[in-house]
Amino acid sequence: MPVMMNFCRLLLLLPLAIAPAWATRGPHEEVIYLFQNRKVIIGVPDGLGFSCDKDPRGMILVRIAHPRHQLSMQMAFLPDPNGMFSTSRGRKEFMNETFHKYVANSVERGMQFEELDPRFGSGTYCVFTDASLVGRKTLPAGEYFHSTTGLKVWPGVVVVFTLFSQDTELPEYQAVMTLLRDSIEEVPDLSGP
Repeated sequence: MPVMMNFCRLLLLLPLAIAPAWATRGPHEEVIYLFQNRKVIIGVPDGLGFSCDKDPRGMILVRIAHPRHQLSMQMAFLPDPNGMFSTSRGRKEFMNETFHKYVANSVERGMQFEELDPRFGSGTYCVFTDASLVGRKTLPAGEYFHSTTGLKVWPGVVVVFTLFSQDTELPEYQAVMTLLRDSIEEVPDLSGP
């Protein structure tokens, strides 16, 4: 278990090397292929850009963002062969160890875990508000008021996500949270033996 947790933490420390130049279009589906030829469909909301890349280790990295920097989400798809994130407790322990560093500089001063309740699989997340940005009318480039961090899992797969946003009430934010709940779904292999 510690090896997988350390690997997941390492991936969060690395900058996401996805080219930011993409075209946005209406709502559409993107298909990505994970390890072991697992196929996942992601329903990208209207007006948001999508990019996908594979790092040298074979990890699939996805970014969904608003062209005017209202939000930016990064997702990393990792194998979870032993189901270590399948329980709410396993997810919360990982999140506490990995994202606890945000607590000290947050308005919340704690981790308020929420269950994602997705249509497919399970998940847990929490929202942090950057205390140093509260009350500021303009923000430095690349800075966001809120960080929503969490995990979405289903048998054999864990998605570690971080969603940066200016406002958790924005329609785009709500659309991305809906994407996490109702999309990012594995397509079963029907080719069979």
